Amino acid sequence: MTNSAADAKMDELLDALTVAMQQGDEVESLLSEPPLAADEAAGLAALIQRLCAGLVPVQPRAEFVEETRRQLLDSRPAALQRVRQIPARVHIAAILAVVAAGFGLLRCRRVFGAAAAQDISEEPLAV
Repeated sequence: MTNSAADAKMDELLDALTVAMQQGDEVESLLSEPPLAADEAAGLAALIQRLCAGLVPVQPRAEFVEETRRQLLDSRPAALQRVRQIPARVHIAAILAVVAAGFGLLRCRRVFGAAAAQDISEEPLAV
């Protein structure tokens, strides 16, 4: 058996052991044919058991949840506040860019001969 195949078998065994212990099932059947020595598998099973016992889920206090939510929401400035925080020179540059783009579009319209509005002909739809 190659090293990667042995690693894959070991990963499957450890995953199966962890799931079985989290669900409260018996693990002796999983340890009967491990891909490694029996004492090593038993040691890993004991380690997983200690981890499962130590990692118990807890619910945070409602005050903590509300305080954290308030801090997160208050830390994000509104869009208008973010715009106000931008330096004045950036505002001026943005205004100049918009004005220049507008004049560029007007110039292109005149250069390419679209001085008059285009007529749009309506065609009847077949229903």
